[in-house]
Amino acid sequence: MKAKITNENEGETASKDKDQDLSFFDEIRVEDPRVAEFCAKTTEPAPYDILLTCLQRNFGLDDLQISYQGNNAGHQGNEFTMTVGKHKATVQCKNKRDGKQRASQAILQALHPSITSWGSLLRLYGNRSIKGFKEKKMEEQEITSLQSKAAVNQPNYAILNKLFLELGKLKEKKAARIASGLSETGTAPKTNLKNVDL
Repeated sequence: MKAKITNENEGETASKDKDQDLSFFDEIRVEDPRVAEFCAKTTEPAPYDILLTCLQRNFGLDDLQISYQGNNAGHQGNEFTMTVGKHKATVQCKNKRDGKQRASQAILQALHPSITSWGSLLRLYGNRSIKGFKEKKMEEQEITSLQSKAAVNQPNYAILNKLFLELGKLKEKKAARIASGLSETGTAPKTNLKNVDL
C-alpha cells in the first residue's frame, strides 16, 4: 500500500509557504518611532493593531479596558498615555494618532520583555500569523472533502496520500526545529512568548 501512495505522489509538487522577508524589521527595535510609518509602507499591521491582536489572542478583548489620555505639553508637543491592564505607557508625540501607535509599542515591549525587534512581534501577531490560521482552516476543509472519495470496502487512497504528505511536512518541521535548537513547540527552551502578563 505504501508503494501505491508514494508512486501517486511523485508527480505532485507540494506547495510550500513562502515566508515573506521580515529581516528588515529584525533590525528595528520595538519602540522605534518609525515603526508605524514602516508598517504603513509595507502593508503590515500598525502597532495598535498588533496590540489588539495580542490582547485578543491571549485574553479576549471583552475582558480588558484600553484607556487613552492626551495632554498638550505646549512647545514640546503632546503627551499621550495609554493604560492596558496593569501596564501604563506615556510617550511624547506629534499628534494623537502618533501617540496611540507609540504607546502601543511601549505596552507591547512591556508585555514581551524578551522580544527586542519588531520583526519578532510581526511573526507572532502580524499578517503571516493570520494567514497561517486561514491556511490551516482550508486544509481541514480539504481533508473533509477527501472523505467523499472513499469506495466501499476499499482503502481511501486520497486520505492516505494526504496523511503521507502531512507526516512528511511534520518530519521536516521537527528536523528543522532540532537543527535550530528550538523545542518541539517551536519556541526557545524555557521561553513562552505567547504567555503575557497583564
